[in-house]
Amino acid sequence: MCRTYDGAVTDENHPTEKTLGLRELKKRQSRIAMHRAALELVNEHGLSGVTAEAIAHRAGVSTRTFFNHWSTKESAIIGILGAGGQEISEHLRQQIEETGPLGALRTVLREFVCSAPVDAELRELKKQVMVKEPKLHALSSGNLMSVQTEMVAMLTEALPGEDAHERAMLAVQLGFAVTRTAFAISMARGLDLGTAFDDVLAHYDQGDPVF
Repeated sequence: MCRTYDGAVTDENHPTEKTLGLRELKKRQSRIAMHRAALELVNEHGLSGVTAEAIAHRAGVSTRTFFNHWSTKESAIIGILGAGGQEISEHLRQQIEETGPLGALRTVLREFVCSAPVDAELRELKKQVMVKEPKLHALSSGNLMSVQTEMVAMLTEALPGEDAHERAMLAVQLGFAVTRTAFAISMARGLDLGTAFDDVLAHYDQGDPVF
């Protein structure tokens, strides 16, 4: 199970937070605050009217802190996956080293899903911004493709057989399809993302004849 949060964390029983040190928890809170600030500012002033400095000021952090988390203002606007892709790829590498390739992708994607903020207001704000600034769609898609390419390469190295690359590509594409579906189900049914992710995987593992 993973529960959602928005901004400052007040629920001491949050399962994901129990596994985080204070430093990591503060980093996560800062990322969410900057992502929200970026969306608000773009919604108010347009993409060209927003700077990294303005985002940092709105979020209550220094410009240096901003660039510790995000490479550009666009990455802060796109949000968790856009800026956190490198972290996800590196986490996959670590998971493969610790447990092997089997199941590593599921573990990493589930942890990513559980770490993502699911706030209806924030999601709606992001939709509005993406409509206003279509350029962001191309950037988001490019970031996603880059992350997937890195993950495929890591799995290819870890899997045996001549068909390792094909298996890795299929696994990553299926993994992201499960993740997207989990987000959609979570919003439609009001489920926490961990439960939604597990439900989608259960349907897949049961071999639903629709596919």
